[in-house]
Amino acid sequence: MAELVAQAQTASSAGDWSQAASLLETAYQLEQSFTINHQLVTALTQIQNYAAASTYAAEFETTYLATGADFNLYLTICLANHEFIKAHMLIQAIRQQHVDWVNPATEQVTIAEAQAEQTLQQTLTTTMRQFYHLSDQPVAEQPVRLAAAQHLTLAKYVTAARFLLLDPFLQQLSRVEVLYTLRAAGVTQPVQFLWFDQTEVTVVPAELPVIGTDATSVQVEAALQAAVGQLDVSLYESLQAMLSLQLMYLYPYSEKIITDSQIWINLLITSQQGQTPRHLTVTGQEMLANQTKIQEMNAELG
Repeated sequence: MAELVAQAQTASSAGDWSQAASLLETAYQLEQSFTINHQLVTALTQIQNYAAASTYAAEFETTYLATGADFNLYLTICLANHEFIKAHMLIQAIRQQHVDWVNPATEQVTIAEAQAEQTLQQTLTTTMRQFYHLSDQPVAEQPVRLAAAQHLTLAKYVTAARFLLLDPFLQQLSRVEVLYTLRAAGVTQPVQFLWFDQTEVTVVPAELPVIGTDATSVQVEAALQAAVGQLDVSLYESLQAMLSLQLMYLYPYSEKIITDSQIWINLLITSQQGQTPRHLTVTGQEMLANQTKIQEMNAELG
């Protein structure tokens, strides 16, 4: 592996970035370290393979956000690959710790988006139209269009998102994903969102919590840990995955449905074991109905 890296460095020094990238990809398969990743991303950028460079950089995203030079490299790659939504997300990710990076980066993104509106107008229009009609596609095919929408400018993404967040035919997890994207991109304008119980609520995406970090989510996770965490690791991991999915469906108002963390977890365990809950209180019956509803909604995913 060290020999491959040495050969790659020789190639890059000679200006043969294509050969360097090839050698570094082989080396990276043997050792997934940031050092090799950074050299590989640099080589891929030199040969303008921005899509691959972005994919590899994402594997060490936190590390790339630690220094100004690496942040700028990652941001430049995203913009060259027309990943405008990702670029906005990167700015939000460093906003608290590196406030002095924000304005220059925002200006860079603004310029790139303006250029795209001029040079990629037809492509953006087509992508936006397909994004609008997300619910027309089978659930299995929606991730492709969600990924394509990451190449929209933020203004176009927000415009389409406002429609999708209220689209009654869109699967709830897809609505949540769109809302969560707005949150990660730092959107501060209020939007209407069709929540789990089919009521319309007004939220400010940038003010929403990370999924699983609100008080109710923390409490119900602690209840699960206390119930089976030390008894059956396999069962715990299975239930934890199910709980995470439930919290996604209920985002961002899990507290309106999970009114008693202990009962919710007891129902979850009972359901996993194929048993029928008995002697439920009114609160328990309501939560059982909502867990059943989540199961039914999830079954629609196929």
